[in-house]
Amino acid sequence: MDPRQRPLLRRRLEVLRAFTWSLVAVLILVYALLQIVRHAEFKQIAMQQAVKVRPIAAPRGLVLDRSGQRLVDNRRALHLVIQREDLPSKPEVMSQLAAALELDPAALARKIQSYRLAGKGRPLVLKENLDEAGIAVAERVRSRFPFLSVEVAPRRVYLGDELAGHILGYVGEVDEPLMKAKPDLFHLGETIGKEGFEASGNDKLKGVDGQKRILVDQLGTEVANFGQVDATAGRSIYLTLDAGLQKIAQEAMGEEAGAVVVLDLRDGGVLAMYSSPSYDPNLFLNRLSQDMVDKYLANNLTRPMVNRPIQGIYAPGSTFKLLIALAALEKGIATPQTAIFCGGKKNYYGRDFRCDKASGHGTLSMVQAIAQSCDVYFYELASRLDIDDIHATAEKYGLTERTGIDLPQEKRTRIPSRAWKKKAAPRDPKWYAGETISVGIGQGAVGVTPIGLARFYALLATKGKLLTPHLFYGFRNDQSNQLEAAAYPPPKDTPLDPKHWATLDEGLAEVVQNGTAAANPFIREIAKLVPFSGKTGTAQVATFVDKAHYARQAKFLKDHALFAGYAPRDKPQIAYAVVVENAGFGSTAAAPVAAKLVKYWFVDRLKNPLPPPRGKLVDPFLPPPAPAVPE
Repeated sequence: MDPRQRPLLRRRLEVLRAFTWSLVAVLILVYALLQIVRHAEFKQIAMQQAVKVRPIAAPRGLVLDRSGQRLVDNRRALHLVIQREDLPSKPEVMSQLAAALELDPAALARKIQSYRLAGKGRPLVLKENLDEAGIAVAERVRSRFPFLSVEVAPRRVYLGDELAGHILGYVGEVDEPLMKAKPDLFHLGETIGKEGFEASGNDKLKGVDGQKRILVDQLGTEVANFGQVDATAGRSIYLTLDAGLQKIAQEAMGEEAGAVVVLDLRDGGVLAMYSSPSYDPNLFLNRLSQDMVDKYLANNLTRPMVNRPIQGIYAPGSTFKLLIALAALEKGIATPQTAIFCGGKKNYYGRDFRCDKASGHGTLSMVQAIAQSCDVYFYELASRLDIDDIHATAEKYGLTERTGIDLPQEKRTRIPSRAWKKKAAPRDPKWYAGETISVGIGQGAVGVTPIGLARFYALLATKGKLLTPHLFYGFRNDQSNQLEAAAYPPPKDTPLDPKHWATLDEGLAEVVQNGTAAANPFIREIAKLVPFSGKTGTAQVATFVDKAHYARQAKFLKDHALFAGYAPRDKPQIAYAVVVENAGFGSTAAAPVAAKLVKYWFVDRLKNPLPPPRGKLVDPFLPPPAPAVPE
C-alpha cells in the first residue's frame, strides 16, 4: 500500500468507527425509550391484546308458589358465542359463518353490526343450549373460525310445562329499541322477561352480572385467569299462586277454552289463574320453527297466547245481574220484596225480550229472581234504571277500571254509558233506551275480564272491600329459605249497605241450594260438604231462532258459560270466576269447574292448610332434617 494513502484510510476508518458507535448509541437510546421510558405504556397495550374481560351472566331468581313448590328454575347451558372484541368485519367471513351455522346471512350481519356499535354487553350468541350433537357441530365450525367460543350460561326452565304459562311468561334477549331507550339499564345480549311475571317482575328477578379477566394466546384460547368478580343471582320470589289449585283448574278445564280465577279474600292474592288453552314457556326459549309460529302465533283460532283472565273481554251474562240488583237497591227503585211477574217474555219499546224459561217464572221477589236467573225481572229493573246509573254503580265498586294486577297488558272492562257510546260509535252516538234492557242481563255492550268479575264477587263476599289482585308474595331469604313478606296493595273500602248485602248474599246462596245450579248432582254433593255461593251465567255469542236452531249451531257460535261466587258462604275465604267458551249453560259447564275448585281447597287440601298471609314458609325442596339419634 502506498504510504501516502494510509492517513486517508485511517481517517475513513475513524469516520466509520464514529458512525458505528453513533448508531449503537441511537439503538441504545431507542431501546431505553421503549423498554424504560415507555415500558408501562407498551405493557398496557400488550396486556390489552392478551388479557380479556369476559362477562359472567347472572342467573335470574327462582319462582316458587306460595308453599315453596318451584315453578321456574335455572339449569346450566352451553352457547356458541362470539366475544365482542372478536366480531368479524369482512362480509365474506360473515357469509361463510352464516352458511356454516345455517343462519340467515343478512340477519347475522345486522346483529353483528348492532353488537359492534353497542357500547357494552354480553357476547353475541349464535347457537343456544347446545346438546351433544350441537357441541360437535360447534367444534367443527370453530376449527374454521377460531374467534368462536363455547360459553357456559344459566338457562331458564319452567317446571310446570303448561300449568302456569300465562302467569309466568318467558324470557328472551333484550331488543335494540329497549336497549336504546334504557342504555344504563339494559345491554345487548342480556336476558330479560318478555311476558307474564317474568316481565312485570323483571327488576325483582334480575341479577347483577360479574366478570373475569383472562389471559389468551394468539388463537384466543384462555391460558390464565387473572381473577374475577362473581355474578350475583337474582332474588328468588314466592308467588301467591297455589300449584295444587292451579292444577285442579287446568284439569277441570280440560280441552275447553276459557279462564279460571281464584282470589284470596284476606289480601287479594291470586290463588289460581288459568287460561285455556295454555302454552309451555320452555318452547319460547329457542328459535321457533314455522310449525310453532303457526301453532301459537299465526293460524290458531283458539289464540293460546292470549291471557284470557286479564285480556279476555266477555259478556258477563247473568253474573252481571248482581250489579243491576245492587244499582236498583241503592237507587231506591226496588226493594228485596219487589215482586215482578214473568210470563216468559216482555215487550219494551215495540220489541219482545224473552226469558230463558219460555213458560215464565211467575211472580218473583229479588232473591227468587237471582236464584232462578229470571231475565224478565232484570229487564224490568234495567228499564227503571238509566244506563249512566248502572255505569256509576259499576264505577263505584271498581268494575269499570283495571284491577291493577301485577301482570302486563291487562285490559279494562267495558261498562257502557252515554259518554262511552259517543266515543265508541261516533256515527250513531245516541244511547237508546232499548239498549239498557240488554245490559240488564249482561248482554249488549257490556264486557268484563274474568279477573274483574272475580274481584267484583270478592267485593260482595267481603261486604265492600275492593281488593287489588296480585301475584307477588315476597322474597325467599337466601339463608333461611323462608318468606320475607312483601306489603300487599291495601284494599279500598267501599262498604255495602248491610240490608242490600244480605239480599244479594241470600240470592247467591239460593242459586246453589235451590236455583239454576242446584239441578247438577255434582254441585249438590259439593255444596253439602262446603256450602258455597255463586251465580250462573250464559252469555249469547250469536243469535238463533229457537233451541232447535241453537242445537245445530257450530261450537264456536254457542254461548259462553260463566259462574262466579265465593266460598264458603259463612265467613268466605275465596272468590272465583269461571268462563268456559262456547260450552252452553253456566250451570252445566262453568259451575262444576268452580265446584271442583271449592272441593280441592276446602276438602282435599286440608292436610296442607293455607299458610297465614305473610307468614313464614320453608322450601319443601330442601333436604329433610336428619333423624334424631336416640340417647
